[in-house]
Amino acid sequence: MSKLNTDSNGYTIGFLVLMVLIVGGALATLSSMAKPIIDKNIELDNKTKILASVEYAGSVDEVLSDYSSRITAIAVDYKGNIIEGVNGYEINLKKEYRKPLEERQLPVFIYKNEGKTNYILPLIGLGLWDEINGYIAFNADLKTIKGAAFDHVGETPGLGSVITETWFEDRFKDKIVFNDKDEYLLKVHKAGKSPDGTSDVDGLSGATLTGDGVDNMLRDNIPNYKNYFNKLKK
Repeated sequence: MSKLNTDSNGYTIGFLVLMVLIVGGALATLSSMAKPIIDKNIELDNKTKILASVEYAGSVDEVLSDYSSRITAIAVDYKGNIIEGVNGYEINLKKEYRKPLEERQLPVFIYKNEGKTNYILPLIGLGLWDEINGYIAFNADLKTIKGAAFDHVGETPGLGSVITETWFEDRFKDKIVFNDKDEYLLKVHKAGKSPDGTSDVDGLSGATLTGDGVDNMLRDNIPNYKNYFNKLKK
């Protein structure tokens, strides 16, 4: 019987292939086992952000149940019609904004609690380095802001990244977005340059481009819901 030549190229390649299969299989198994936990954490994070736009004060343990009992997630088209059978939470906003406006499914999160209703709109845009996103909540008048919650992928720590901090998000509270003629008014200005009007938001010191990104995101996203708001008013 011939001995296995452990010094041959064939043996080396075969050994490497076997190890790749073993390690790859083990990683795939671990990934599969961890997926439910990862998916649950993503869901918790997303729904926490949605609720944060209405100044939600519940604990982490209450987020999922309160989201389920207080929020109805729908989708509308650019004409403001509700798209039946579509759960707004399941919509991939990034994919929708690659489509022409006429083909988009636009999510709306309707929040009801203690007799009050707020309409939460998801946002997506581009900051200085990468994607920025968030949620903006409207009061029942559909003109003024209840609150905002922003996030980012890669803005500069201590500068653009502060869009996630409460003191910046609070600057949007009670701001008027639309006038009586349905004209869009909201504006994020350069830091220290805001005229401090009812539709003006002071920007970020040292992060002008990120502030511009937030302004563009709001301007590019919110008006898409104008027809839906008009239908609600009727």
